[in-house]
Amino acid sequence: MAGSMSQVKNSKVRPSMYSCLNTGGGMIKNPFPKHIRHVAIVSLAGKPNRDAISSTRKLLKGFGIRTTVMPNVFAPELGDKLPSPCELRISDFNRALKDKTVDLVLSSRGGYGSAQMLDKVDWQLLEKRNIPVLGYSDITAFHLAMFAKKAGIAISSPMTSELPRALRHSLTWECLSSSFSPSPGHIFPLAEKYKLKVIKKGKASGRIIPVNLTVLTTMIGTPYLPDLKGAVLLVEDLCEPPYKLDRYLTHLQLAGVLKDISALLLGNFRRCGNEKERLKIFAKFADKVNGPVISGIPFGHIKRRLCIRFGSEIEIDNGKFFAKQKI
Repeated sequence: MAGSMSQVKNSKVRPSMYSCLNTGGGMIKNPFPKHIRHVAIVSLAGKPNRDAISSTRKLLKGFGIRTTVMPNVFAPELGDKLPSPCELRISDFNRALKDKTVDLVLSSRGGYGSAQMLDKVDWQLLEKRNIPVLGYSDITAFHLAMFAKKAGIAISSPMTSELPRALRHSLTWECLSSSFSPSPGHIFPLAEKYKLKVIKKGKASGRIIPVNLTVLTTMIGTPYLPDLKGAVLLVEDLCEPPYKLDRYLTHLQLAGVLKDISALLLGNFRRCGNEKERLKIFAKFADKVNGPVISGIPFGHIKRRLCIRFGSEIEIDNGKFFAKQKI
């Protein structure tokens, strides 16, 4: 085990000292609620960039939030795209849970490896602490398991690798803020500002499940996949050729997921072929969904994006999203 708690890098500030930070691109207000005073940074998947960690710590310090970089965050990786040993990563996470002063766990980055830890998480302690865990992409595995276990608060959001830049965008900031303080009737301003494409019309409501498509597919058949019946499924991906998107959606169809959900929302698919190819694939599966299918949602590996709390109640009507936010 690398290091003891006394060796953990710690940034101490007076919690009420700052409410915003000038990052050079303008003032960023604190999107976190007042009770978030200590954030633990962990690497659930790949090894992060040190400069990105420093930038995020500076940002949080400006908000009056103390940060702790857990001791194995920069542990050497095992190989190309293989993260550091699972034992080190899960040790950091469980240690953060045991620290009663930690109010939130922030993932450093995605990559690969989150699923390796699911049978080693102290789920009882996470349920008892009920603190937020932020991340997305490969962290989808962790979030799905959290929701299935009813342990902690899973929020799909930017990680340390992009948080300072992402929070400069009003959509990202507003959605992250509302994830902590749900406001019934809050409207995500998508229909007016974004080029959404309604592939299949309809109205729907249900618990929103915001995930990475590839990771979701790999979770099928495990005890860490929550019940998706009636859910609003929001998917995104990165660097997957169109035939793989077709493969994953076929898997969801054959597993009965598409017929069970109330709506399918398609987020950003950066470097996943061209839009025309993707829309053909999405249209092919639209009839398998008993509800609306909409593409172009600002969600995924982008800076200006939705931040969403797993299980938030969503209503969809003519391309507008109403977050009832009943958790």
